Amino acid sequence: MISIDLINKYTSTLKNKGEFGLYRKIVGSGIINSLEIQNPDIEILNLSDSFFSLFRRTGESDYFIIGKVLRRSAHTIYRQLLRMKKNQVNARFLNIVSKD
Repeated sequence: MISIDLINKYTSTLKNKGEFGLYRKIVGSGIINSLEIQNPDIEILNLSDSFFSLFRRTGESDYFIIGKVLRRSAHTIYRQLLRMKKNQVNARFLNIVSKD
């Protein structure tokens, strides 16, 4: 489900820039891609699920870290797009519960 090139891209970025660098890169590219793609947050969340699945199959800890960073990035992008009024509330993401 994930191409080898994409796996190599994320693992090399993780090794070169660390978790925080990977996080910043994903969030930045997600916000930029929101101009062209309708829901980049959902695509990143699906990619995160794919990396978690790959981790369960192989046991490679880097895949778990990448999945974790992708999930956190997807939630950040989702909240940012909600603030910008470019997105609707989605049940797959964490939402702030308010008392009304």
